Amino acid sequence: MTDAGAPRRVLRPETPWQKGWRRLQALGIDGLLLALALVMGEFLFHAFSGERGPTGLLLTPEEILGRLAYLPALALGFAGALVWNLFYRSIGAPIGRVLTRGVPEEEADLPWTRTLRGWFGALFVELTFFTGWIITEVQLVTFLTNFNKASDMVRGLASPSGEVLREGLVLLVQTVFLAFMATAFAIPVAFALSFAAARNLTRGSATARILYSVVRAVMNFTRAVEPLVWALIFISWVGIGPFAGVLALWIHSVASLAKLYSEQIESIDRGPVEAITATGASYLQVLRYGVVPQVVPPFLSFTIYRWDINVRMSTIIGFVGGGGIGYILKPRVDLGEWGEVGTLVLLIAVAVWVMDLVSARIRERIV
Repeated sequence: MTDAGAPRRVLRPETPWQKGWRRLQALGIDGLLLALALVMGEFLFHAFSGERGPTGLLLTPEEILGRLAYLPALALGFAGALVWNLFYRSIGAPIGRVLTRGVPEEEADLPWTRTLRGWFGALFVELTFFTGWIITEVQLVTFLTNFNKASDMVRGLASPSGEVLREGLVLLVQTVFLAFMATAFAIPVAFALSFAAARNLTRGSATARILYSVVRAVMNFTRAVEPLVWALIFISWVGIGPFAGVLALWIHSVASLAKLYSEQIESIDRGPVEAITATGASYLQVLRYGVVPQVVPPFLSFTIYRWDINVRMSTIIGFVGGGGIGYILKPRVDLGEWGEVGTLVLLIAVAVWVMDLVSARIRERIV
Protein backbone atom coordinates (compact mmCIF):
# COMPACT_ATOMS: atom_id res chain seq x y z
CA MET A 1 0.00 0.00 0.00
CA THR A 2 1.16 3.52 -0.72
CA ASP A 3 0.60 6.66 1.28
CA ALA A 4 -1.91 8.86 -0.58
CA GLY A 5 -0.28 12.00 0.77
CA ALA A 6 3.27 11.04 -0.23
CA PRO A 7 4.61 12.59 -3.43
CA ARG A 8 5.12 10.14 -6.23
CA ARG A 9 8.44 9.92 -7.96
CA VAL A 10 8.02 10.48 -11.68
CA LEU A 11 10.53 8.59 -13.83
CA ARG A 12 11.50 10.68 -16.80
CA PRO A 13 12.15 8.85 -20.07
CA GLU A 14 15.73 8.83 -21.26
CA THR A 15 16.70 11.26 -23.96
CA PRO A 16 18.40 9.97 -27.13
CA TRP A 17 21.68 11.43 -25.88
CA GLN A 18 21.39 9.52 -22.56
CA LYS A 19 20.56 6.28 -24.36
CA GLY A 20 23.53 6.72 -26.66
CA TRP A 21 25.83 7.45 -23.72
CA ARG A 22 24.68 4.30 -21.89
CA ARG A 23 25.25 2.19 -25.01
CA LEU A 24 28.73 3.68 -25.35
CA GLN A 25 29.49 2.90 -21.70
CA ALA A 26 28.32 -0.71 -22.14
CA LEU A 27 30.42 -1.10 -25.28
CA GLY A 28 33.49 0.32 -23.51
CA ILE A 29 33.14 -2.02 -20.53
CA ASP A 30 32.60 -5.11 -22.66
CA GLY A 31 35.38 -4.16 -25.08
CA LEU A 32 37.92 -3.72 -22.29
CA LEU A 33 36.89 -6.97 -20.59
CA LEU A 34 37.16 -8.96 -23.81
CA ALA A 35 40.50 -7.32 -24.68
CA LEU A 36 41.88 -8.11 -21.23
CA ALA A 37 40.68 -11.71 -21.53
CA LEU A 38 42.49 -12.03 -24.88
CA VAL A 39 45.70 -10.50 -23.50
CA MET A 40 45.66 -12.78 -20.44
CA GLY A 41 44.90 -15.79 -22.63
CA GLU A 42 47.88 -15.01 -24.86
CA PHE A 43 50.06 -14.45 -21.80
CA LEU A 44 49.12 -17.84 -20.34
CA PHE A 45 49.64 -19.53 -23.70
CA HIS A 46 53.23 -18.22 -23.89
CA ALA A 47 53.84 -19.05 -20.23
CA PHE A 48 52.62 -22.65 -20.37
CA SER A 49 53.91 -23.51 -23.83
CA GLY A 50 57.52 -23.54 -22.67
CA GLU A 51 58.55 -20.96 -25.28
CA ARG A 52 62.22 -20.06 -25.21
CA GLY A 53 63.91 -16.78 -25.90
CA PRO A 54 67.03 -15.94 -27.96
CA THR A 55 69.37 -17.26 -25.24
CA GLY A 56 67.66 -20.63 -25.15
CA LEU A 57 66.24 -19.97 -21.69
CA LEU A 58 62.55 -19.88 -20.90
CA LEU A 59 61.02 -16.44 -21.28
CA THR A 60 60.39 -14.50 -18.08
CA PRO A 61 56.96 -12.96 -17.37
CA GLU A 62 58.41 -9.54 -18.23
CA GLU A 63 59.63 -10.79 -21.62
CA ILE A 64 56.26 -12.38 -22.33
CA LEU A 65 54.45 -9.14 -21.48
CA GLY A 66 56.73 -7.29 -23.86
CA ARG A 67 55.72 -9.58 -26.73
CA LEU A 68 51.95 -9.43 -26.29
CA ALA A 69 49.88 -7.92 -29.11
CA TYR A 70 47.95 -5.27 -27.22
CA LEU A 71 46.49 -3.31 -30.14
CA PRO A 72 45.11 -6.36 -32.00
CA ALA A 73 43.63 -7.64 -28.74
CA LEU A 74 42.01 -4.25 -28.14
CA ALA A 75 40.58 -4.18 -31.67
CA LEU A 76 39.27 -7.75 -31.40
CA GLY A 77 37.86 -7.03 -27.96
CA PHE A 78 35.81 -4.05 -29.10
CA ALA A 79 34.72 -5.88 -32.25
CA GLY A 80 33.49 -8.77 -30.14
CA ALA A 81 31.78 -6.37 -27.75
CA LEU A 82 30.00 -4.69 -30.65
CA VAL A 83 28.71 -8.04 -31.97
CA TRP A 84 27.65 -9.13 -28.49
CA ASN A 85 25.72 -5.90 -27.87
CA LEU A 86 24.03 -6.05 -31.28
CA PHE A 87 22.83 -9.65 -30.90
CA TYR A 88 22.34 -9.75 -27.12
CA ARG A 89 18.68 -10.78 -27.47
CA SER A 90 19.75 -14.03 -29.11
CA ILE A 91 22.90 -14.89 -27.14
CA GLY A 92 22.24 -13.10 -23.83
CA ALA A 93 23.05 -9.66 -22.42
CA PRO A 94 26.76 -8.83 -21.97
CA ILE A 95 28.24 -7.68 -18.68
CA GLY A 96 28.54 -4.03 -19.71
CA ARG A 97 24.89 -3.80 -20.72
CA VAL A 98 23.79 -5.37 -17.41
CA LEU A 99 25.93 -2.92 -15.42
CA THR A 100 24.62 0.14 -17.26
CA ARG A 101 21.01 -0.83 -18.04
CA GLY A 102 20.22 -3.70 -15.68
CA VAL A 103 19.39 -7.35 -16.28
CA PRO A 104 16.80 -7.94 -19.06
CA GLU A 105 13.48 -9.28 -17.83
CA GLU A 106 13.84 -12.53 -19.78
CA GLU A 107 17.11 -13.27 -17.95
CA ALA A 108 16.14 -12.03 -14.48
CA ASP A 109 15.49 -15.49 -13.01
CA LEU A 110 18.21 -17.41 -14.87
CA PRO A 111 21.20 -18.79 -12.91
CA TRP A 112 24.63 -17.65 -14.03
CA THR A 113 25.33 -21.09 -15.50
CA ARG A 114 22.66 -20.50 -18.12
CA THR A 115 23.92 -17.12 -19.31
CA LEU A 116 26.83 -16.31 -21.59
CA ARG A 117 27.97 -13.45 -19.37
CA GLY A 118 28.05 -15.83 -16.39
CA TRP A 119 30.42 -18.23 -18.14
CA PHE A 120 32.50 -15.35 -19.45
CA GLY A 121 32.74 -13.91 -15.94
CA ALA A 122 33.89 -17.26 -14.55
CA LEU A 123 36.48 -17.60 -17.34
CA PHE A 124 37.69 -14.03 -16.73
CA VAL A 125 38.20 -14.72 -13.01
CA GLU A 126 40.18 -17.88 -13.77
CA LEU A 127 42.35 -16.11 -16.34
CA THR A 128 43.01 -13.30 -13.85
CA PHE A 129 43.96 -15.74 -11.09
CA PHE A 130 46.42 -17.77 -13.15
CA THR A 131 47.90 -14.64 -14.75
CA GLY A 132 48.44 -13.14 -11.31
CA TRP A 133 49.98 -16.43 -10.11
CA ILE A 134 52.62 -16.30 -12.86
CA ILE A 135 53.33 -12.56 -12.77
CA THR A 136 53.82 -12.56 -8.98
CA GLU A 137 55.99 -15.70 -9.25
CA VAL A 138 54.16 -17.63 -6.54
CA GLN A 139 56.31 -20.48 -5.24
CA LEU A 140 54.30 -22.48 -2.75
CA VAL A 141 56.77 -25.38 -2.71
CA THR A 142 59.60 -23.09 -1.60
CA PHE A 143 57.36 -21.47 1.01
CA LEU A 144 56.26 -24.81 2.48
CA THR A 145 59.64 -26.60 2.41
CA ASN A 146 62.40 -24.01 2.97
CA PHE A 147 62.24 -23.62 6.77
CA ASN A 148 65.97 -23.23 7.44
CA LYS A 149 66.05 -19.44 7.37
CA ALA A 150 62.59 -19.05 8.88
CA SER A 151 63.49 -21.12 11.96
CA ASP A 152 66.09 -18.55 13.13
CA MET A 153 63.56 -15.75 12.75
CA VAL A 154 60.86 -17.63 14.65
CA ARG A 155 63.25 -18.50 17.53
CA GLY A 156 64.31 -14.88 17.81
CA LEU A 157 60.74 -13.58 17.75
CA ALA A 158 59.73 -16.15 20.38
CA SER A 159 62.51 -15.04 22.76
CA PRO A 160 62.39 -11.22 22.96
CA SER A 161 65.42 -9.27 24.15
CA GLY A 162 65.16 -6.68 26.91
CA GLU A 163 68.09 -4.58 25.63
CA VAL A 164 65.90 -2.50 23.34
CA LEU A 165 62.86 -2.31 25.65
CA ARG A 166 63.50 1.18 27.04
CA GLU A 167 64.22 2.76 23.64
CA GLY A 168 61.27 0.90 22.15
CA LEU A 169 58.85 2.25 24.77
CA VAL A 170 60.01 5.83 24.17
CA LEU A 171 59.58 5.52 20.42
CA LEU A 172 56.26 3.72 20.86
CA VAL A 173 54.94 6.79 22.67
CA GLN A 174 56.27 8.89 19.80
CA THR A 175 54.46 6.58 17.35
CA VAL A 176 51.11 7.05 19.10
CA PHE A 177 51.47 10.83 19.24
CA LEU A 178 52.70 10.92 15.65
CA ALA A 179 49.41 9.31 14.62
CA PHE A 180 47.45 11.60 16.96
CA MET A 181 48.96 14.82 15.59
CA ALA A 182 48.42 13.71 11.99
CA THR A 183 44.76 12.97 12.74
CA ALA A 184 44.28 16.24 14.67
CA PHE A 185 45.72 18.32 11.82
CA ALA A 186 43.57 16.44 9.30
CA ILE A 187 40.21 17.00 11.04
CA PRO A 188 39.57 20.71 10.22
CA VAL A 189 40.82 20.41 6.62
CA ALA A 190 38.78 17.26 5.94
CA PHE A 191 35.73 18.80 7.63
CA ALA A 192 35.85 21.84 5.34
CA LEU A 193 36.50 19.82 2.19
CA SER A 194 33.74 17.29 2.93
CA PHE A 195 30.96 19.82 2.23
CA ALA A 196 32.49 20.66 -1.16
CA ALA A 197 32.86 16.94 -1.90
CA ALA A 198 29.24 16.03 -1.10
CA ARG A 199 27.16 15.59 -4.25
CA ASN A 200 23.85 16.57 -2.63
CA LEU A 201 25.24 19.96 -1.53
CA THR A 202 26.95 20.91 -4.81
CA ARG A 203 24.20 20.53 -7.40
CA GLY A 204 22.95 24.12 -7.18
CA SER A 205 25.30 25.84 -9.62
CA ALA A 206 27.94 25.14 -12.24
CA THR A 207 30.64 26.58 -9.97
CA ALA A 208 29.67 24.20 -7.16
CA ARG A 209 29.71 21.22 -9.53
CA ILE A 210 33.17 22.18 -10.80
CA LEU A 211 34.38 22.55 -7.20
CA TYR A 212 32.94 19.11 -6.40
CA SER A 213 34.78 17.51 -9.34
CA VAL A 214 38.08 19.20 -8.47
CA VAL A 215 37.94 18.28 -4.77
CA ARG A 216 37.00 14.69 -5.55
CA ALA A 217 39.80 14.36 -8.10
CA VAL A 218 42.40 15.75 -5.69
CA MET A 219 41.20 13.50 -2.89
CA ASN A 220 41.30 10.42 -5.10
CA PHE A 221 44.84 11.23 -6.22
CA THR A 222 46.05 11.94 -2.68
CA ARG A 223 44.47 8.78 -1.31
CA ALA A 224 45.87 6.66 -4.15
CA VAL A 225 49.46 7.50 -3.14
CA GLU A 226 50.53 5.40 -0.16
CA PRO A 227 51.67 7.16 3.07
CA LEU A 228 55.08 5.54 2.61
CA VAL A 229 55.55 7.46 -0.64
CA TRP A 230 54.33 10.69 0.96
CA ALA A 231 56.85 10.08 3.76
CA LEU A 232 59.70 9.90 1.24
CA ILE A 233 58.50 13.15 -0.33
CA PHE A 234 58.24 15.00 2.98
CA ILE A 235 61.57 13.61 4.24
CA SER A 236 63.26 15.31 1.29
CA TRP A 237 61.28 18.46 2.18
CA VAL A 238 61.63 18.78 5.97
CA GLY A 239 64.28 16.16 6.72
CA ILE A 240 64.31 12.81 8.54
CA GLY A 241 62.24 12.70 11.71
CA PRO A 242 58.74 12.37 13.13
CA PHE A 243 57.51 15.63 11.58
CA ALA A 244 57.89 14.11 8.10
CA GLY A 245 55.86 11.16 9.32
CA VAL A 246 53.17 13.48 10.68
CA LEU A 247 52.92 15.25 7.33
CA ALA A 248 52.74 11.97 5.40
CA LEU A 249 49.93 10.61 7.56
CA TRP A 250 48.22 14.02 7.63
CA ILE A 251 47.85 14.39 3.88
CA HIS A 252 46.60 10.81 3.49
CA SER A 253 44.22 11.23 6.44
CA VAL A 254 42.75 14.42 4.95
CA ALA A 255 41.80 12.59 1.75
CA SER A 256 40.42 9.54 3.56
CA LEU A 257 38.45 11.48 6.16
CA ALA A 258 37.07 13.92 3.58
CA LYS A 259 35.78 10.97 1.56
CA LEU A 260 34.16 9.34 4.61
CA TYR A 261 32.72 12.65 5.81
CA SER A 262 31.30 13.56 2.39
CA GLU A 263 29.66 10.17 1.94
CA GLN A 264 28.01 10.59 5.34
CA ILE A 265 26.75 14.04 4.30
CA GLU A 266 25.29 12.53 1.13
CA SER A 267 23.18 10.14 3.22
CA ILE A 268 21.61 12.75 5.55
CA ASP A 269 17.87 13.24 5.94
CA ARG A 270 16.77 16.01 3.57
CA GLY A 271 13.80 16.98 5.75
CA PRO A 272 15.60 19.30 8.20
CA VAL A 273 17.59 20.88 5.37
CA GLU A 274 14.46 21.67 3.36
CA ALA A 275 12.65 22.99 6.44
CA ILE A 276 15.49 25.37 7.36
CA THR A 277 15.85 26.47 3.74
CA ALA A 278 12.14 27.30 3.62
CA THR A 279 12.60 29.81 6.46
CA GLY A 280 14.93 31.89 4.27
CA ALA A 281 18.13 30.85 6.03
CA SER A 282 21.46 31.43 4.33
CA TYR A 283 23.57 28.61 2.93
CA LEU A 284 25.89 28.62 5.94
CA GLN A 285 22.93 28.56 8.32
CA VAL A 286 21.48 25.58 6.48
CA LEU A 287 24.78 23.76 6.89
CA ARG A 288 25.09 24.79 10.55
CA TYR A 289 21.59 23.80 11.68
CA GLY A 290 20.44 21.31 9.05
CA VAL A 291 23.52 19.27 8.16
CA VAL A 292 26.11 19.44 10.93
CA PRO A 293 23.89 18.11 13.77
CA GLN A 294 23.16 15.00 11.69
CA VAL A 295 26.79 14.18 10.91
CA VAL A 296 28.70 14.98 14.11
CA PRO A 297 28.38 11.50 15.75
CA PRO A 298 29.49 9.55 12.65
CA PHE A 299 32.23 12.12 12.03
CA LEU A 300 33.63 11.45 15.51
CA SER A 301 33.45 7.71 14.93
CA PHE A 302 35.29 7.99 11.60
CA THR A 303 37.95 10.20 13.18
CA ILE A 304 38.69 7.77 16.00
CA TYR A 305 38.84 4.92 13.52
CA ARG A 306 41.30 6.92 11.41
CA TRP A 307 43.52 7.52 14.43
CA ASP A 308 43.54 3.75 14.96
CA ILE A 309 44.61 3.27 11.34
CA ASN A 310 47.31 5.93 11.64
CA VAL A 311 48.84 4.17 14.65
CA ARG A 312 49.28 1.07 12.51
CA MET A 313 50.62 3.05 9.56
CA SER A 314 53.06 5.06 11.66
CA THR A 315 55.08 1.93 12.47
CA ILE A 316 55.79 1.48 8.75
CA ILE A 317 56.44 5.18 8.16
CA GLY A 318 59.47 4.87 10.44
CA PHE A 319 61.07 2.36 8.05
CA VAL A 320 61.96 5.20 5.68
CA GLY A 321 62.90 7.72 8.38
CA GLY A 322 59.52 9.10 9.40
CA GLY A 323 60.07 8.62 13.13
CA GLY A 324 58.41 6.29 15.57
CA ILE A 325 59.24 2.74 16.54
CA GLY A 326 59.68 1.68 12.92
CA TYR A 327 62.82 3.84 12.78
CA ILE A 328 64.72 1.39 15.03
CA LEU A 329 62.87 -1.71 13.84
CA LYS A 330 64.13 -1.60 10.24
CA PRO A 331 67.92 -1.68 11.05
CA ARG A 332 67.44 -4.62 13.41
CA VAL A 333 65.55 -6.55 10.77
CA ASP A 334 68.37 -5.87 8.28
CA LEU A 335 71.00 -7.06 10.81
CA GLY A 336 69.02 -10.15 11.75
CA GLU A 337 68.76 -9.23 15.44
CA TRP A 338 65.57 -11.22 15.83
CA GLY A 339 65.45 -11.10 19.62
CA GLU A 340 65.25 -7.31 19.59
CA VAL A 341 62.86 -7.47 16.62
CA GLY A 342 60.63 -9.73 18.73
CA THR A 343 60.58 -7.15 21.54
CA LEU A 344 59.62 -4.32 19.19
CA VAL A 345 56.98 -6.43 17.44
CA LEU A 346 55.40 -7.31 20.80
CA LEU A 347 55.34 -3.63 21.79
CA ILE A 348 53.65 -2.72 18.51
CA ALA A 349 51.14 -5.57 18.89
CA VAL A 350 50.21 -4.53 22.44
CA ALA A 351 49.83 -0.87 21.43
CA VAL A 352 47.63 -1.73 18.45
CA TRP A 353 45.54 -4.12 20.57
CA VAL A 354 44.97 -1.48 23.27
CA MET A 355 44.15 1.17 20.67
CA ASP A 356 41.70 -1.17 19.00
CA LEU A 357 39.90 -1.85 22.29
CA VAL A 358 39.77 1.82 23.28
CA SER A 359 38.61 3.05 19.88
CA ALA A 360 35.95 0.33 19.66
CA ARG A 361 34.53 1.30 23.07
CA ILE A 362 34.51 5.00 22.17
CA ARG A 363 32.79 4.34 18.82
CA GLU A 364 30.13 2.24 20.59
CA ARG A 365 29.37 5.08 23.01
CA ILE A 366 29.22 7.66 20.19
CA VAL A 367 26.98 5.64 17.89
